[in-house]
Amino acid sequence: MLTSYCAKYKITTMKNTRAPQLETSQVIRDIREACSNELAAVEFLEQHRWGDSPCCVHCQSTNVYKMVDDKTGVRNKRFLWRCRDCKEQYTVRIGTVYEESRIPLKHWCYAFWRASTSKKGVSALEIMRHCQISYKSALFLMHRIRFAVAPDGSAPKLKGRVEADETFIGGKPRPFNYHRGMARRTKKAPVFAMVERDGSIRRLVVPTVSARNLRAALAQYVDRSATLRY
Repeated sequence: MLTSYCAKYKITTMKNTRAPQLETSQVIRDIREACSNELAAVEFLEQHRWGDSPCCVHCQSTNVYKMVDDKTGVRNKRFLWRCRDCKEQYTVRIGTVYEESRIPLKHWCYAFWRASTSKKGVSALEIMRHCQISYKSALFLMHRIRFAVAPDGSAPKLKGRVEADETFIGGKPRPFNYHRGMARRTKKAPVFAMVERDGSIRRLVVPTVSARNLRAALAQYVDRSATLRY
């Protein structure tokens, strides 16, 4: 699956003129194997989470070891770790957005890769087709990924020249939905966006486009020293 995808879009031969350093990036080389092999995906995520100092997710102790078969030396099927101090078992899934999911981690790696590299984003239907999973699983996976990459409250406020505007997103009420009482649910939602010139963007859904709501959003996401344009 991944090989045909890379061949189709010439991922292995395409020159990156904007960021030539990506051609020698270890992450770019490892992510391809992680998307096609479950063990490689687990080790890829472990390396980027703990580096060379794996620790227990329960007590933060570094006195831990991988659980392997004594005869073959093969890792546990669940890729478990065990802490010698608190005696607890854990995996790289604990404390992450894929903790309570049974979807293989190779699909998570592929979806994270596509979501972060696709200019116009990636849909759950596309992930469903490429990973050969159900649409319900693909939609759950993409919802978790979008939640994980969403900016949190610790992001710095916008500065410099900031442009702000509102828009309304959503479908029009269908005529056959009126008698079902669904016309109210198809009403467009107001979205307020703030864009820093040559910088970041902040957007949020507001209850109504009123001076009070927009002023509160500007105070939360825009620095007082910024020049506002609307």
